Formats: sequence, structure tokens, C-alpha cells
Amino acid sequence: MSKSIKNQPASRPPVDALQYEKLALSAFDLCDRQVGQLDTLITFASSICRNPAITSDERRRRQTLLELLVDTMEQYQRDLECDRELYQVIALDAKGVSQSRITARHAANLLAEASQRAKASEATANASLRKKPSPENTAAPKIDAAQQAAVAQH
Repeated sequence: MSKSIKNQPASRPPVDALQYEKLALSAFDLCDRQVGQLDTLITFASSICRNPAITSDERRRRQTLLELLVDTMEQYQRDLECDRELYQVIALDAKGVSQSRITARHAANLLAEASQRAKASEATANASLRKKPSPENTAAPKIDAAQQAAVAQH
């Protein structure tokens, strides 16, 4: 029994390594921001736990809920740290160092360098877009502004 060629999905074109690296670095930065936000929430909830409530029943309920909140946020933080490690592996793989043994410090340096290069190339691309206005280029800032407004609302 042979499979029909018509039923096989078309293969995707290969992913550009630079785009792959940018994607991984963006995901890595997202995890860093989320870990920072969770640190803030944990600090806030911990400070509330240290302040006494008025009645004993209120104290028990508040303490139980806040302890659950802190436990949940700490679990989210552990999950994000695991995701962050995964994104590091993706970025290093995109950079071509997946087969070599490197230290955590060296990996962080590679990611920082790649992030700086990505920002520099993005700045160069933005500068060239400003020099040549076209219908495609004028639509991009509108989309970016809409995305920033949506992020600000969250």
C-alpha cells in the first residue's frame, strides 16, 4: 500500500536562522519580564501576609488565601524559569552552538550579544524605512502603535 502524493502536506520553507534567533530571544525576554512581574507579586503578597487582620477568622482566611497565592506564584515562577531554559537552548541552537559545551555565563554572553545585534539590525532597518516611505512601510508603525496600546491595557 502506497500513500498518495496528493494527501501529503506541502513542506514548509526553511526558517531563516536570524528570524529563528530573534524569535527565541523575544521569548527569552518575555520570560525575564514575567519572572520580574512574579517577583513583584510575591513580594506584595508576602508583605500582606506579615500585616495582621482584625479578627481571628479574618486572619485565618486571609493568611490561608495569601499563602496559597504565594505558593501559586512561586510555582508559576519555577515554570517560567524552565521555559526560559528552553528558550536559551533554542537561541543557542539557532546560533549554532548546540553541539558545543559551554558554561552558563558564556551562554548568557552569547544571548546578550545576539540581542544587541538584533536590536542594532532592527534600528538600521527602521532608519532605512524612514528614508524610503512606501505603503507597506507606513502601515507598520500603525500596527506597532496598536500593539503597544493593547499591551498597555493588559
